[in-house]
Amino acid sequence: MRPCDCKSMEEANDLDHSGLTLNNDSIRVRPGIVLLSIGPADIKISMYRFKQFAEWYLEDQNEK
Repeated sequence: MRPCDCKSMEEANDLDHSGLTLNNDSIRVRPGIVLLSIGPADIKISMYRFKQFAEWYLEDQNEK
């Protein structure tokens, strides 16, 4: 299961990793939201919006 497919805490808990932490930065998955902790800032964003940003970020902008 992909983290973006989680619809409940039970599903999020079934993931091998429900988050990733590198130094003071982390990303955690909760039902319907993605939690980003970057230094002193905590950002809560909907899974839908996070997926849109990630797809744009990974898309080849010169491919056309």
